[in-house]
Amino acid sequence: MEERKHTFRLRRLRALQLLTYVAARSVIAVVCMFSPSFVERIGRFLGRLMYLVDGKHRKIAHKNLTRSDGWPKDARQQGRFIRRVYEHFGTCLVENLMLPKLVHGRRLLERTRLERFDILDRQLADGRGCICVIAHLGNWEWAGLAVSLSGYPLNSVARPVENPWIDRYLNRFRALTGQRIIPKYGAVRAMNDVLRRGGMLVILADQDARHGGIFIPFFGRPASTIKSPALLALRHRKPIVPVNIWRDREGVHHARFSEPIAPDPGLPHAEAVRSLTERMNARFEEFVREHPTQWMWLHARWKTAGRVLREAAERGSAEEGDEEPEDDGVPLNDARPGTADDGRRGAVNDLKRAT
Repeated sequence: MEERKHTFRLRRLRALQLLTYVAARSVIAVVCMFSPSFVERIGRFLGRLMYLVDGKHRKIAHKNLTRSDGWPKDARQQGRFIRRVYEHFGTCLVENLMLPKLVHGRRLLERTRLERFDILDRQLADGRGCICVIAHLGNWEWAGLAVSLSGYPLNSVARPVENPWIDRYLNRFRALTGQRIIPKYGAVRAMNDVLRRGGMLVILADQDARHGGIFIPFFGRPASTIKSPALLALRHRKPIVPVNIWRDREGVHHARFSEPIAPDPGLPHAEAVRSLTERMNARFEEFVREHPTQWMWLHARWKTAGRVLREAAERGSAEEGDEEPEDDGVPLNDARPGTADDGRRGAVNDLKRAT
């Protein structure tokens, strides 16, 4: 425990952060000297190396595949599958180092296909705007820059990078394409402003939402899922538009809009939030099944749901409802905020419903 705290502090040393930034800029300069095809080969090699040394996330991926519906259960099949996942994200990492070169020459668009953007055009033409949700699928950073370069003003919610020099560099670079980054923490006001103006809001919505989420099935298992897209859609009466992102075998990146998910005005608020979020997750499932090794299987997507279920089982609440698991006082369900007990009851009720 003490070692983790010590490492955490080291990452915040200004001198170390500055050295990391200088090293990163140096690597970017070197990578930009090579051709895209050579960079892809480097990325695949890096991914294979990461697969060998990254035991922690390799184990998470095995667990995710084993416990989810419709995925390989044999250990050897899983190993081959996960190795391809690492190769994909190794390629993404090295590709992203080339983005400054590709953006400034607008060569990025030569290797990008924007599909079904007539859906977005209709949403923006009448000033309604929309809420675009994406998953950690394909190369989402590449896709966002390509869409911005094509003339669509993106307002993307993103977690700030811990290193302030790298964070400022990334945000300046993204801004060159016309993309505006909204810091994830404290983003509520900015997100509401974008939608009031009829803009295009982009949210990554496929990771574990911890204690702020609602439990919705994802590949047959309850997963704590971000509910802000549904809440914003209901507040502003705007649709949720899931976007499918992937790389094809020729190294061309695709971003395809799918049919908008409209709120159901006849449902009570809590049910409407659940319905929208369920449909969003179902669409993400379709995208992942189309390009299975390009999704972030290395992330502990079902971590919060598993922990709450274990705590509930230990207290006998899963079957008897006598006691609820402890939490941090933040309601996990989609009801209005209440007492801590309300939040714990909501969490267990959500899990029962999701299962």
